[in-house]
Amino acid sequence: MTRRRMSAAEAVPLLGQLQRYSWRGVRGDIVAGFAVSVTLVPQALGYGQVAGLNPAAGLYTALGAMVVFALVTSTRLVAVGPSSTMAIMTFAAVTGRSGGDAGRAVALAACLALMTGVLLLLPGRLRGLTTFMSGPVVLGYLAGTAVQVMASQVGTLLGVPTHSDRPMVKLWEVLTNLDQVQAVTAVVGLSSLVALVVLKKVFHAVPALRAVPATPVVCVVAIIVSAAAGLAARGVAMTGGISGGLPVPAWPQVSAGDVWALLPTAAGMAMIASIEGVAVLHRTAAAEGQVSLVRESVAVGAAGAGSGFLGGFAPMASTQRTLSAQGAGAHSQLFQLAGAGFVVIALLTTGPVIELLPKTVLAAVVIVSASNLIDVTGFGQLWAGWRTEAWLAVATMVAVLALGVLNGLLVAVILALLQLLRRVAWPHDAELAVTGDGAPHEAAPGESADTDVLIYRVDAPLFFANAGRIHDRVLTLAAARSPYPRYVVLDAGAVFHVDATGAEILAQLTVDLRARDCELVLARPRASVLATLRANPYQDGATRKLRAFPTVREAYAVLRTH
Repeated sequence: MTRRRMSAAEAVPLLGQLQRYSWRGVRGDIVAGFAVSVTLVPQALGYGQVAGLNPAAGLYTALGAMVVFALVTSTRLVAVGPSSTMAIMTFAAVTGRSGGDAGRAVALAACLALMTGVLLLLPGRLRGLTTFMSGPVVLGYLAGTAVQVMASQVGTLLGVPTHSDRPMVKLWEVLTNLDQVQAVTAVVGLSSLVALVVLKKVFHAVPALRAVPATPVVCVVAIIVSAAAGLAARGVAMTGGISGGLPVPAWPQVSAGDVWALLPTAAGMAMIASIEGVAVLHRTAAAEGQVSLVRESVAVGAAGAGSGFLGGFAPMASTQRTLSAQGAGAHSQLFQLAGAGFVVIALLTTGPVIELLPKTVLAAVVIVSASNLIDVTGFGQLWAGWRTEAWLAVATMVAVLALGVLNGLLVAVILALLQLLRRVAWPHDAELAVTGDGAPHEAAPGESADTDVLIYRVDAPLFFANAGRIHDRVLTLAAARSPYPRYVVLDAGAVFHVDATGAEILAQLTVDLRARDCELVLARPRASVLATLRANPYQDGATRKLRAFPTVREAYAVLRTH
């Protein structure tokens, strides 16, 4: 059999996107690339700072990720780049192991990016990595990560030196050493923080200014003030280290021990990148159409490898930048190549200018950006309608704050699995009632029920974790009737599987009911479930001859005639 050769458009989807391309599309992509990069450049510098690296590492991350992702992805609008979440996880994994050696920190961060990319290239696929993370757990995890990121920047914002590599400890160091606040640094940082929040609201409220991003405006003003007032001479720490020039691709020089030590963090970062990737794809589903999650997993992994080779840290998809590109008129992944071009221009031409940007301003940018991860509305909606899941989100957030981002992620996965186990081990069940010609419904408290026929429904498969509870529940409901019912109808419409333990206990239930002159009857059983019970050997085949009816109402009507 001859294998079909992959076309150029299939290998590089961007080529297919550029077919029938118009000047309007080119203009839209260039404008979108500029709009994204204008906000991305200061954010990337801040994220490089959060990662404990030279701020330029954030720009290297953006450059490598944007170019590689644009060439590999099958999407048109999804944007990737540095993020506060990946930066804080990089900081936690790299800082202690680097021993204060800046060069070694860069190598470890690059290695971590490559490892994260390789894990995403494995057959796990985006959705497969996210099945163990429920919505409330993700909500709490992102909120906890946001607080961690903001806590890590408070010292830089106020000019208070910190020594710990744990964000919450850094925050405690600041709060217990407020006498060391550098007044000028604090004024500049807090002013920038307020300006970012206020300008964002003002620009959004004025239609003519809605497209103007607040972040570059604040950064430009801060650079002008820094140069005019000589803030560096007044003790305000500057960004520094952005001397221009492009990164040189290189393989990170690390040991096998480093790789082994970084593996858990890389696995956690791959999962977080998957979660955000799926979230972005869901937000752009209408515009993107059908997208292969396998292909996008490869694209995000390749973007991580591209960042690592350029000396950056692991990137991930960004909902905010994706929506910004879509709103600015992007038509294809050419917008990311254009954005990468603007990042290159920033690296080559703005080094001396960026060096005048106070670090406290970058801290303010990171804090405001991280605050977008806290979905207050989402917490409110959970609290109003799903109180238990709201507490699950809060517990996840507390775990992240108490144990750190990586350990908090592990706790989040465990909580999600416990939530799943709780749902299947304690499934929803109900006693049903039939009145008149209406459909069977859940019996309300105090509602009179037919004493001869007990109708019971369970909304779960019958297996080892819940079969015993269901057995006891049926016997309890039957014992509460006076006299004891002659029939128990099991509404099995939602029972899609019965394992060996479930079959054994259902057979025991059949025998226990027969001992009280009560017959177990099935309603709406699925063919596979009925076949299992017909072949069930337990209790001398007690379930093999159970009567089965296509509907609950028919079962009720037939049994009532007897």
